[in-house]
Amino acid sequence: MVSVCVFCGSQAGTDPAHLQAARELGADLAQAGHRLIYGGGSTGMMGAIADSVLEHEGTVIGVIPEALANIELMHPRVADMRIVPDMHVRKAAMHALADCYVALPGGFGTMEELFEALCWAQLDFHSAPIALLNIAGIYDGLVRLVDDMSDHGFLNSDHRKLLSTMTSVNEVTDWLREIS
Repeated sequence: MVSVCVFCGSQAGTDPAHLQAARELGADLAQAGHRLIYGGGSTGMMGAIADSVLEHEGTVIGVIPEALANIELMHPRVADMRIVPDMHVRKAAMHALADCYVALPGGFGTMEELFEALCWAQLDFHSAPIALLNIAGIYDGLVRLVDDMSDHGFLNSDHRKLLSTMTSVNEVTDWLREIS
């Protein structure tokens, strides 16, 4: 069993392809016997992936700060819900549980979590693989930014390789198979 930490938004976004990808990835995780580690919410992308894993009889661990347990409507069907004091403890708990990371579409929180995982990998604090699921081009600008950081000498090529970018759930599923 691989513990896959998924960073994603508490909002659904405007493109139905994003929610569909979350549902497909959740089904694939459950069917492959992987465990989902995520932010504990029941709404948006978070709710979609957790619901899908649960519907396919998979294992889910939610980690949510006390202050967001009501705001984000903590997922009522996640049996292993860990309520922590704050965002710092949330991220540390998710990192401690993770064998790898996948970022789905989301907002500032998703970006902050993704870049912290990348920074920690760059500093050799962990060696867990990190993937970005770029559904419908949502992260094209981000990928260009990271490439520009490398091209302009702010990120060496080895560190650029820390972020794998995929455009389909099938690619993520294959990637998980390779790293397992």
